[in-house]
Amino acid sequence: MFILIIVLVGIQFIPTNHNPNIPAGPDDFLILNNTPAQIGKMLKTSCYNCHSEQINYPWYSNFQPAGWLLDKHFREGMAELNFSEFGSLFGRMKKMKLESMIKQIEQEKMPIPSYTLIHRDAILSDSERNELTTYLKTLN
Repeated sequence: MFILIIVLVGIQFIPTNHNPNIPAGPDDFLILNNTPAQIGKMLKTSCYNCHSEQINYPWYSNFQPAGWLLDKHFREGMAELNFSEFGSLFGRMKKMKLESMIKQIEQEKMPIPSYTLIHRDAILSDSERNELTTYLKTLN
């Protein structure tokens, strides 16, 4: 037990590699599509924290290993879909990403349960899910 405590204290001195919070640019999905405010709020609350460069790190991200796990999760999320760079995708890739978003939301795979376990406001109701996918289908 003593060794575990030493390790936990020791890893707090290893620097984290948090992604910088970059303001939305012209390639941002919400700006690019002039997304209605209600839809934008849903995307910001349920998707953007893992799938954009506008990450709001929770307080516990300053403690390891939680910070490392969050950084890994955010990097993987942005590798799959980055709303901040959506405008830089070519036509077919945008269409594929939109189709994937619709499918993930309809099948209730996104936002992922491990995220909504802590971020209860990210849970989408059936009507929000329907409103969001209806909007995404208009872009497809």
